Amino acid sequence: MDAKLLSILGNREENYPHALAQQFPRILDKVLALWDTPSIEAYFADLLVDDRGDRAGFPKEVASDIFYLSTLLQQRPDRDKKNPWGYIPEAIEQEIKRQNIQFSPQGFIRASEEGRGGIVALFLNAGMDVDTCDERMWTPLTFAAFNGYEEIVTLLIKSGADVNHRDNAGYTPLHWAAFNGHTKVVQLLLSNRADVNARSNHGWTALLQAATRGHLSVSCILIEKGAGVNAVSNDGWTALHKAAANGHLPEVMLLLSKGADPSAKYRDGTTALDLAIKNKHEQIAAKLSAVT
Repeated sequence: MDAKLLSILGNREENYPHALAQQFPRILDKVLALWDTPSIEAYFADLLVDDRGDRAGFPKEVASDIFYLSTLLQQRPDRDKKNPWGYIPEAIEQEIKRQNIQFSPQGFIRASEEGRGGIVALFLNAGMDVDTCDERMWTPLTFAAFNGYEEIVTLLIKSGADVNHRDNAGYTPLHWAAFNGHTKVVQLLLSNRADVNARSNHGWTALLQAATRGHLSVSCILIEKGAGVNAVSNDGWTALHKAAANGHLPEVMLLLSKGADPSAKYRDGTTALDLAIKNKHEQIAAKLSAVT
């Protein structure tokens, strides 16, 4: 690992841009050569400005490294902390305006929601609070996790985003990644200390979210990381209830194999078997009948 780059990273080896170093070493060499000069901003502008919702020309892991390195510029001592927008190169400012994104917290949120990783990096570069919230208390990380933007999730986590931030309903980014079946994002969040058993205001866990929609691979990961298979929501739902009710046979089989209780009852006394019969999921009903 390059000693100068490690110093720039604050000796955080876990944030070292290995993908960039291995796949585009000349770009990394130029970044290091320009780092202490005014030209570094224009160079990052050239790399980041061509942002159309993906990183054409750069693999995701390389783009993530470039985005992250660009955000470290705001930590340099020559920054005007009272005027965070004052040092943005004109090319970048014009590009953001061209895409109808405002220089504001709302603009930062919008860029995250739309998956514009380069613009997200520019906001972070400018010193925008990584945990900026909208009226629902959704942060950029919440939006990125909900939409499965692995590259942006990586960037935000590296930039210090709170992986256990709760929105107004008590849901965390992990809840929303699980809800939409974004396996890689779920893995990323869990590997960065997301609480696998975090409960929403209604007592829902990420496993309940995943099981409800039949996201088997996500459920497997959550259980492997310690998710409570028999966790109960405030009104009595379990993951097995929701999987059976919605006809997700593989999910039902996974949950049973991991110790899910088939006799658990919803608050009205309904079991998973009752729900499977009611909704005419015959295979699931047969499987549950065999274990009850």
